[in-house]
Amino acid sequence: MNAHSLIPGPIEIDPRPCGLCGLTIDQHECIDEGDGPEFFCMPDDHIVMRWEMSDPRDAWRHTGEAPPPAHVRNGPLQAARPQSARPYRPAQSTIEEFFSVAGLEDPRRLAAWLLDHPLDAPHLHKIWKQKCTALR
Repeated sequence: MNAHSLIPGPIEIDPRPCGLCGLTIDQHECIDEGDGPEFFCMPDDHIVMRWEMSDPRDAWRHTGEAPPPAHVRNGPLQAARPQSARPYRPAQSTIEEFFSVAGLEDPRRLAAWLLDHPLDAPHLHKIWKQKCTALR
């Protein structure tokens, strides 16, 4: 076994995404001038391109597609994203946690939990009512 095989790779050292560009350290530019490796974010134009590709209002700049109408390009992000045909439903883990908290039979704790999940509360209420109706 040689010493080089004992040196961990950059992703093993720090697997978190970069706070500037969102890439992991192994996807950064590496420069080693003898004092150890230094990792740098991609050039600004690469970062901007990634941001624009993730926004449907700006992706056309890089895909070759025709630009969307001005009211979409200059409007809110919700207008640019197509509306889902499926209605919103909380994650299964959230539903299970809800029933777990409800099973504790502590109204204050349940109320506090629901305050922490304002988007899920109306949907969880419907699920609760359906379950109560099915038990009758």
